[in-house]
Amino acid sequence: MSPQDSPVDRDGRTRRRERNAARLYDAADLLLAAQSFEELTVEQICERAGVGKATFFRIFESKAGLLREFNRRLARDAAERIAQTGDTDIRTTLGYVRAAIVDAWRHAGPGHVGMAREFIRSMPSTELHAAHPELLQLVTEAIGAAVASGELPDRVPTDLAASLALLQMVAPMTYTMSGQEADIDELSSLLLDQWLAGMAHLVK
Repeated sequence: MSPQDSPVDRDGRTRRRERNAARLYDAADLLLAAQSFEELTVEQICERAGVGKATFFRIFESKAGLLREFNRRLARDAAERIAQTGDTDIRTTLGYVRAAIVDAWRHAGPGHVGMAREFIRSMPSTELHAAHPELLQLVTEAIGAAVASGELPDRVPTDLAASLALLQMVAPMTYTMSGQEADIDELSSLLLDQWLAGMAHLVK
């Protein structure tokens, strides 16, 4: 194994990537307080962050790709909420995930909404969870644990059940971004309850 391929070196590259992603996102976040997402340029972000453009595109691929860092932080918040409560039932666990999603978007500014709209427009319809892989992993692990304990039935593949659950939780945000009026907290709670009721029905 060459030095470049050593686990230590890979870990170092991962940490550098995470630091650069955080610096770039923080810079964009500050700039979006004063201008729209459409006006914001990659050059402005990189200059503010002190990070090169090549690094920006290697991490995010495009300006809209900054949404992945927004959602990575959202997933970390959800994971921390779950960890603080210890063992809970699946309804409570997914409720923490749902609340973290709602809270993040309630505090998001117009620039972040523009970022999400652009990301949605640019992604193929088949890549349902490209914007939030960490959230999907968190939900998948929670549902997998619930299936293993017998709390949820195993009649639906865990990855499919997780995908459907997360879609229920994020759908209200997508819905309101399209210009529709809705209480995202109330709607996401209703849709999550619908998913839970459907899963419970499979036990009968």
